[in-house]
Amino acid sequence: MLEQEVASAIKFIHVACGSPPPYYWNVPQDFVIPSVYFPVPEITTYGDTFTSYRFEYMWYIKCFAKTANDAHAMGLAVVSAIKEHRNIVPLIDEDGALTGKGFRLLDPSARAIEDGVCQITIRWNSPRPYYDVLHPSAELMQKYTIKDFYRPDIYLAEKMRIQFIEAMERYRITYPVAEAGQTINI
Repeated sequence: MLEQEVASAIKFIHVACGSPPPYYWNVPQDFVIPSVYFPVPEITTYGDTFTSYRFEYMWYIKCFAKTANDAHAMGLAVVSAIKEHRNIVPLIDEDGALTGKGFRLLDPSARAIEDGVCQITIRWNSPRPYYDVLHPSAELMQKYTIKDFYRPDIYLAEKMRIQFIEAMERYRITYPVAEAGQTINI
């Protein structure tokens, strides 16, 4: 079974490169040219937030054609389509219909790797929630206490402002004011 993001990327890329015959996971000996090959993507995992992790997908898709120029044209069509859609691939449901949602690819690339073969590289991050067996739903904190904190009243806005003003008054330096024509030495 394909994941939704992978299936959506396959459909998007397949259409963008002209809908040639697609191959998945293995290319047969007598494969058709032009065609597009979707191997299994590489997946690396990372921690994401306190409540989620993420998969980073790296996918090396190959476009096959009779000439290097034709293969490059297929790859360029895919990269251009991705960029024209602001790197967003529309998500499809199990029936292939658009869901109205999408996911963002990182910047794609295309390069010739052999005569008649262009490799498209796409990457994206897919965040997923942790499954928490011990605490399936967390309760939000209602109040908190800080150890050895005995005078929370000093942090109330008005009292804090008054204490600040009183402290400033104690350290204020007053200078004598000179009258017109008078000089004062400090």
